[in-house]
Amino acid sequence: MFPVAILATQATEVNVSGEWKTDLGWEVTCGWQTLSNDTLQSVRLYHNGQQFMIYRPEKHGPSKTEVFRAPDHYINIDCAVTSERGQTGRCVLTLEPYQPPSDDSIYTCEVSGERPMFRIGKMDYLLKSLVVPSDAHLEIRASEDPASPRVTLNCSTEGLPAPTLNWIVGGDKIQADFNRREWNATSKLWQAWSSLSYTRTDPTQAVTCLPEITRNNDTIKGKPAVYNSATLISFDKLILLTAILSHLR
Repeated sequence: MFPVAILATQATEVNVSGEWKTDLGWEVTCGWQTLSNDTLQSVRLYHNGQQFMIYRPEKHGPSKTEVFRAPDHYINIDCAVTSERGQTGRCVLTLEPYQPPSDDSIYTCEVSGERPMFRIGKMDYLLKSLVVPSDAHLEIRASEDPASPRVTLNCSTEGLPAPTLNWIVGGDKIQADFNRREWNATSKLWQAWSSLSYTRTDPTQAVTCLPEITRNNDTIKGKPAVYNSATLISFDKLILLTAILSHLR
């Protein structure tokens, strides 16, 4: 994912960062540090401009944990002070999708010092519904006839939004025999599969499976997987040679 910090003020230092966690979702962390002569009064959290939680050490003690349900994900929050008078601390938000997210979100962390000044620090964090496609994984299934030059190539990847798998042979895109995409509730990502039947003719020619995601007219590419028939031919010859040597013994 690609985090973008939008706004920050310096009265109370606030920093928000985030990252994608495998099989979990996004983890967004708001850390703060008040001025040395100040005390934490409250931390307020907002989703798309709407406040949904407030943490006040005076009322809730040194920590607070809460769970909320958003339109397409759960929000698990763990806030805690890490120093005397709450001058430093953090709130960790775990955002766990329970269905495919489609829209970006803005999470805001607002931290206020104590009266009478109520010095406030605030930062907005743009959470993009984007996870770069994983490295393409290629499986090769040879024909049951050892003499046949035909193989079936199966390629897979996962990401958010749903990735597309493109087959490239000799610099040209070709149509797959089969494509499928499915939301995976465990990985919290879209999984994509594609199959191609390929006849080995030129041993120097490579077949590439390239994962891509198109979002807002931008294309994000994952690491491709490459099949080269020369490699398989050499492997077949090695198996045949091993069999002959074994027979001669």
